[in-house]
Amino acid sequence: MRSRRAVLLAAVLFAPIARPAAADEADVRGRIAGAMRAARSFVVTTTASTGFTVMTTVVAPDRLDATLTYQGATQEYIVIGSTSYVGVGGAYRRAQTPPEIVAAQSHLRDIPIDRFLPDGKIGTKTWGRFETTVIGPQKEQHLTCTYDKVTFRIGRCQNEGLQISFARYDDPLNHVDAPSHLSAEGTH
Repeated sequence: MRSRRAVLLAAVLFAPIARPAAADEADVRGRIAGAMRAARSFVVTTTASTGFTVMTTVVAPDRLDATLTYQGATQEYIVIGSTSYVGVGGAYRRAQTPPEIVAAQSHLRDIPIDRFLPDGKIGTKTWGRFETTVIGPQKEQHLTCTYDKVTFRIGRCQNEGLQISFARYDDPLNHVDAPSHLSAEGTH
C-alpha cells in the first residue's frame, strides 16, 4: 500500500505542468483570438533593452494613441481612422495614416501562436503560455507570451530584449481623442 501511495505521490509531484492537449489547441487558439478581437479597448506597454518605451492605447474600431519615449525625447502618434496626428512638445500636425500603422492596430489583436508551452506561474496566478514569432520593423522577434486561462486575453509577451504588456482591457478610462489644437503647419 505504501509503495502505491509513493508512486501516486511521485506521479502527481513530477507530472508535467498542464498545457492544452492537441485536440484542445485549436479551441484555445480560437478563444485567444476571439478574446483579443472582442476587447473594446486595452493598453499595451512595450519596453526594449535599447531604451525605448511605447505606451499604446487601442480603442475599437480604429483608434490608437502611442507615446514613444527614447533618450529623453517623447513623440506621440494619435490615429483615428485614416487620419494621424503626430505630436512633439505639445504641437501636433495632421497627416495621412501610413499603411504600416493601420496594420499595427490589427497586429496587436492578432498575435500568431507558433506552439503552446506548459502553463507557468507568475506570483500566485497560473497563466497559459505560448511562443510566437512577430515581424518587427527591424527583425523577427521570437517571444514567449502568457494568456489568462479564464478570459483568454494576452497578459505579456517577452524575450531577452523586449517586453510587451497588455493591460486595462475594456477600461472606460481608455480613450483616444484628436488633439484640441494643431500647429500652424499641422493642416497638411
